Amino acid sequence: MNVNKKVLSSLLIATMAFSTGFLFQQTTPTQAKTSIKVIWRHKTKQTSYKIDKSKAKKAYAYSAKLGSKKFKLAAYANKTFKVSYQQKIRINGKYRLYYYAKNSSNKKIAGWIWRGYLSKVQKTASSSSNQSNSSATNNNESNNNSNSGVMDNSIALSAPDLNDLITASPDLDPNSKLLTLSAATYAKYPSTFNTQFNLSQFADSGVFVNHQATIYVADSQLVNYVDTAINNWNNALGRQVFVLGTQANHTLTVKFGDGSAQGWDGLFSGNTVEVDTNNFNDPTYGRSGISLSPQLAAKLSSISNQSAQLTADTNAQIKKNRTNYENQYAALQQKLASATTSAAKAAVQRQLAVLKSTYEQTDQSLRDSYNDQIEQLRQAVQYAYQDAATSAGNQQITNYWATVIMHELGHALGLYHTPYQNDVMYAPVSDEPDATPSPVKYSWTSPVDPNDPKAYQTGQLSSRDVDRAKLTGALGYW
Repeated sequence: MNVNKKVLSSLLIATMAFSTGFLFQQTTPTQAKTSIKVIWRHKTKQTSYKIDKSKAKKAYAYSAKLGSKKFKLAAYANKTFKVSYQQKIRINGKYRLYYYAKNSSNKKIAGWIWRGYLSKVQKTASSSSNQSNSSATNNNESNNNSNSGVMDNSIALSAPDLNDLITASPDLDPNSKLLTLSAATYAKYPSTFNTQFNLSQFADSGVFVNHQATIYVADSQLVNYVDTAINNWNNALGRQVFVLGTQANHTLTVKFGDGSAQGWDGLFSGNTVEVDTNNFNDPTYGRSGISLSPQLAAKLSSISNQSAQLTADTNAQIKKNRTNYENQYAALQQKLASATTSAAKAAVQRQLAVLKSTYEQTDQSLRDSYNDQIEQLRQAVQYAYQDAATSAGNQQITNYWATVIMHELGHALGLYHTPYQNDVMYAPVSDEPDATPSPVKYSWTSPVDPNDPKAYQTGQLSSRDVDRAKLTGALGYW
């Protein structure tokens, strides 16, 4: 989840840089070492793929953790590979999904391949025909069974009948008919449900035991927010899907992490939920949608004006100091050039050294004073927000971080993102780079419901969130 919503005074978002002066040295950055971390690794249903030659002309398959190259993909562009494992890897702060692929005819030709270089092998017409015939048979059985008035869990709907039900259901929101199908239907069409309702099985095996996950909260500051998130999900689903555990007895961990580099507030990684500690400890974060009181707005405006005036005054003082230095430096250089004795030259050089030292000390003193005063103003902004956060602000912060955790627990239940900002599972775009990849019904770059309240403002699950979670339960994802 990546929700970056800040309401800050111009003090905190204004650029406060000033002239650097010509004495500052230029530094050359060293090349950073590539950072690679495996986030999770899962076994998946075996699927056939072929290498997309147009995308993988210069690409390779790799060993685990991308330690070494195994073979060049273009050399096997027409070969079929079997995939039965996948892993999510973080490379210098960016996430990618890799598949472990084995050549169908030569098992020694195997390695981890970025999924963007692979294309799924489509089923043959004969197998599709067989599936269609099978579906038709099952449909007849289902119709016969429906006449008896008893739902037989061993009989699946036909694909056309299921598609008719999906079409009649609201967008990305399975209706009551789709939530009361036979077990055989859910078992037969998981990929259809996944794509039509943006679902997948994201939780590691063992996270849910008897349809329940036991949560250990590693950081005490998060306990109240986790408790709120748990209660909201349990009440909505009508059962104890999440319960609190201990360090010695748990299947899922909630803890602080560092999302500053990747820009996330919350992250689900198979059996762990992380909450960004930096934004969590920022008292001004997560307040989008709060109407500032006239008193708070006036105070922030005053602080912002002080910041702007301080920056302008400091820049003027630094410029004046630099100009004085340059003028005196030029005069002494002329004096040095006209000196006729060694003693006279030495005296001028001592004056130049004193001039430079005085300039640097004055310059540094001005900068230090500026930094001290600007930090006091930053703290004044925080105090102003804290003073104003006794009512709506406190509730907004509670809603925000409880919603972040509800969102990540939604991933544990098997829910991917939606374009509805009223949903806890909302995301601004359909292909967030840090998100666990999942089938999506369609792509989006803006909310479908821009005029509706945001979930993190209300702190409530939508009916769409709840219905989709009930569907993933029927699919066996939790």
